[in-house]
Amino acid sequence: MSACGNLKEKGKVLQERRPNILFIFADDLGYGDLGCYGSTEVATPNIDKLASQGTMYTQFHTTSGVCSPSRTSVITGHFPARHSVHGHFAGNEVNSRRNMPNWLNDSLPVYMPRIMQEAGYTTAHFGKWHLGGGGLPNGDLSAPEPKVYGYDETRVWNGNGPTWKGDKLWPTTRYMDSDTLWVQSSSRIVVDETIDFLKRNQGKKPVFINLWLKDPHTPLWPNEQQKLPYKGLEPDKETYFAVLTDVDRHIGRLMKALNEMGLDKNTLVIFSSDNGPAHVPPALNVGSTGGLKGRKVDVFQGGVNVPFIVRWPGKVEANKIDTTSVLSAVDLLPTFAELAQKELPIEYRPDGESFAAIFDNVPFIRNKPLYWDWRFETQDPNRPNGWVSGAVRYGDWKLLTDSKLERVELYNISADPFESKDLSDENMAKTSEMLVQLEQWQRELPPRLEKK
Repeated sequence: MSACGNLKEKGKVLQERRPNILFIFADDLGYGDLGCYGSTEVATPNIDKLASQGTMYTQFHTTSGVCSPSRTSVITGHFPARHSVHGHFAGNEVNSRRNMPNWLNDSLPVYMPRIMQEAGYTTAHFGKWHLGGGGLPNGDLSAPEPKVYGYDETRVWNGNGPTWKGDKLWPTTRYMDSDTLWVQSSSRIVVDETIDFLKRNQGKKPVFINLWLKDPHTPLWPNEQQKLPYKGLEPDKETYFAVLTDVDRHIGRLMKALNEMGLDKNTLVIFSSDNGPAHVPPALNVGSTGGLKGRKVDVFQGGVNVPFIVRWPGKVEANKIDTTSVLSAVDLLPTFAELAQKELPIEYRPDGESFAAIFDNVPFIRNKPLYWDWRFETQDPNRPNGWVSGAVRYGDWKLLTDSKLERVELYNISADPFESKDLSDENMAKTSEMLVQLEQWQRELPPRLEKK
């Protein structure tokens, strides 16, 4: 065989070894909501087993304390403010007041699923979308379907396109939240869809799946069977824990199916969450940040530091906890592209960086800073962290400030992950340096509008 033939054969073998990728994104699940991350009250044996079979990371960050911006980063590899996605996509009037579009720009050169599609993967998105559309009055009916962004198959809620109620647009169905049976069954039906997709594509091209759960986002209406393990606890615990345990059960079903299909050894499974636990009951009372400051809608650690579990048998070290690698949702696109052996277009500039080295059990040394932009400051005494408008994390340090860059707090996150001691006065040079860094980044963003 010629040298050229050998190279082609080697390339073919390498491509065949590319993993299936299954990215599971829970909704509003807090850092401390799982047994493997310290919860002593809720049973999550299947996710705990997933963690024991792989590596847990303690410093994974989303790019926002709320849903749509966080998900924008996953899909684009950019900080969401670059695309004017500041809060969750809502009705057109609300989006306009927030200086937001009505859906994620569908004409960008790069999206995660399209990159995977171009790399030869069969792609799917099952579950929550919330990047535009979903039915009036809360989402624009003219928003593109998720398939436009690069998926071969989709079935979603909070977005236009096929739901579990048929293949047509549903003018008044955005969340399907008024359907009690759907709410308590959402984890089951989305896992069922994923298992079916895996079976139909088994032995063909590698697959990439975004499995984006609803739970434990409100409303939470578990049935009596789901609540049974927590009978006798206070109502908020009974409800919230029942939902978490139900999610866990279906993740267990999915992992069992992977094993039975012989797919588990060449499937990278990642489990994470879009932001911290909700700021409304029952999660407000019992959802756990593991002691981290803040929660959903905050850019303190409790709002953006979430679980991140990686399992890849034979590749990723089992029963390990990585406390040093600083990872972000904005890194997922370049990371998955590297795993898929797909070069990104030269004109594309990701805000994240590939952390694919962790799959060879090498700690990730971050070079790029992480930024957060939040445009909904409040003086509400019930939200003591509501003054924060922007933040930057670089190295061990994280700086937070208000929109006028007048109130500033500085923390050494490696030494103080709970953000308990403001070091800005003691480290004025570092504070000034990071303020300049944040200001420079903010100047790159679409302009802020005065509040209406």
